[in-house]
Amino acid sequence: MLFMFKTNDEEGREFNDADDTVIGHSIKIEGDLVSNGSIIVEGEVTGSVATEQVLRVGEKAKVKAEVKAREAFVSGKVDGNVNVSDKLELSETAEVNGDIQARVLTIAAGAVFNGKCTMTGTTSVQEESKPEKEGKKEDASEDQPGMFSEDE
Repeated sequence: MLFMFKTNDEEGREFNDADDTVIGHSIKIEGDLVSNGSIIVEGEVTGSVATEQVLRVGEKAKVKAEVKAREAFVSGKVDGNVNVSDKLELSETAEVNGDIQARVLTIAAGAVFNGKCTMTGTTSVQEESKPEKEGKKEDASEDQPGMFSEDE
């Protein structure tokens, strides 16, 4: 008989224990960690970490690795570049020393981030409005409150 256990983390996100890889507090791994399911790191990992799902780095965890995931939630320390195709959350206890690439990034007050950040898959408001204004030359004083033309 196979039992499936589901647990929730502090924020209420559900993890399916049967599909997750859990690196416990006392575990140290050196090498490449690759999984199709979610990865929860509470111990230490040195090398690289890649998952097609969610990576969760616990508050006391230490990751010295290049990281690639769909989503990541970091509460511990990561030394290495982090490439997330969707959402990256850094909690108030997180420390990331490396470059970040993500579509959505949330950094809580108190988190430490040293590196560059590239936001992917987003379109800025300025880029969307450029084609409409292209070719139009606007007078800076036209229709702006507090600005006067020479005729007034």
